[in-house]
Amino acid sequence: MLLLVDDLPENLFALEQMLRRDDLDIVTAGSGPEALERLLEHRVALAIVDVQMPEMDGFQLATIMRGVERTRHVPIIFVTAASLDRQRVFRGYDAGAVDFLFKPLDVHVLRGKVDVFVTLERQRRELEASENRFRALIQATSQAVWRLSGEGLFIDGFAAWHEATGQSHEDWRQGRWLEAVHPEDRERVKHGWQNALAERSPFQSECRLRRADGEFTWIHARAAPVFDEHRELFEWIGSISDIDERMRHEKMREVLVAILGHDLRNPLSSMMVGAQVALSCATDETIRKSLERVLRGGERMARMIEQILEMARIRGNRSIVLAPAPTDLLSLVRQVVQGAPTRERQLQVESVGDPSGVWDPDRLFQILSNLVGNACEHGADELPVVVRIDGQSTETVRVRVENGGPAIPEELRGQLFEPFRGTERRTAGNKGVGLGLYITKQFVLAHGGTIEVTSSDDRGTVFEVRLPRAVKDDRNGP
Repeated sequence: MLLLVDDLPENLFALEQMLRRDDLDIVTAGSGPEALERLLEHRVALAIVDVQMPEMDGFQLATIMRGVERTRHVPIIFVTAASLDRQRVFRGYDAGAVDFLFKPLDVHVLRGKVDVFVTLERQRRELEASENRFRALIQATSQAVWRLSGEGLFIDGFAAWHEATGQSHEDWRQGRWLEAVHPEDRERVKHGWQNALAERSPFQSECRLRRADGEFTWIHARAAPVFDEHRELFEWIGSISDIDERMRHEKMREVLVAILGHDLRNPLSSMMVGAQVALSCATDETIRKSLERVLRGGERMARMIEQILEMARIRGNRSIVLAPAPTDLLSLVRQVVQGAPTRERQLQVESVGDPSGVWDPDRLFQILSNLVGNACEHGADELPVVVRIDGQSTETVRVRVENGGPAIPEELRGQLFEPFRGTERRTAGNKGVGLGLYITKQFVLAHGGTIEVTSSDDRGTVFEVRLPRAVKDDRNGP
């Protein structure tokens, strides 16, 4: 929006006609006081003001505008019919003018200058709207965002820190912000921030922060340096996220792992050893069958515990560390087949090309064991389970595990690799917890491979794993 100010109606009319267009709103004022009223009513991108007006001239109007916060930054172009001396020109610029135009006005020059300021105002409003959206997004994600100077002093966002910790600006300036950090985390956080300041490098840390009520909460703090065009440090932009709930879940996961790993697995092992000893001594067939059922149940329980532990480790570490070694895939498949729960079903192994590669043999054994066991559990008893190895490519090796029988329902195929969803495919003899395929996929992904499933009534179900010939040994870091 433009504001045109002139005490002569004919001049206002002429200016308005020169600048009139569909995408530009124009308001007019016939005096300085009227212009101030318009400025209170409208947000304008530019004021074009006649210098010589009675009661309040253009310079006086500009001086008042500069003294009011709402109008302080409105650019002003002065229009005058007389040639001004240097002193009056300086006075105009001191009052806040960005330019002078002399009558008669050149319409092209006038429109060009107006276009510049209108464009700048639109960009400023778009930037302001973008900042407001960003702030709303940050508030919605429960994050506190802040800006610090190159020296580490608050520019913006201190209110969130004060609300969280109860500390004042003076506390921050005096370096007492560290007092809000848990004593056990303090030295680590201090060292990390000092390194970031010295090296002008990104900072991040997870620590416990004392809230204003005295309780501690876990946070994840991040900060990134911002440089100017000369690569000089300009400021820091950072955020603080509340991760207290996540840390509580991780603590619960640690407790679960401890319970499963010790409090359940050890008594189970003792029970199975006792059952094995009793079985070796038993002569009564009824007693032997009962003990065999106990052992099978114990083995099934041990597998379930191991799967839950594996899932907890995967989710806790968020990455799987492999121990790659030269591996013969065909030999590994044969070991799996020999120990598979066939229930008198035929198992076939076919291999073409080179089945060797560099993989983690223990993880790969578990992948194959899960897939073959899954095929034996869900396939039709009268049809064979087939494991096919294709090592003809120099880059990858493919393994297909095939079983006949009814197709997997379409609505379940997209959920097969999710934890605990595999239980929806249970058969009467399969009492797992639905983690086998989830763990299988995680191990395949850790090898840089892929796993896919196809299923139909006429062709049965096929799980296909593709693995690169060799994976990197990441036990010693990158």
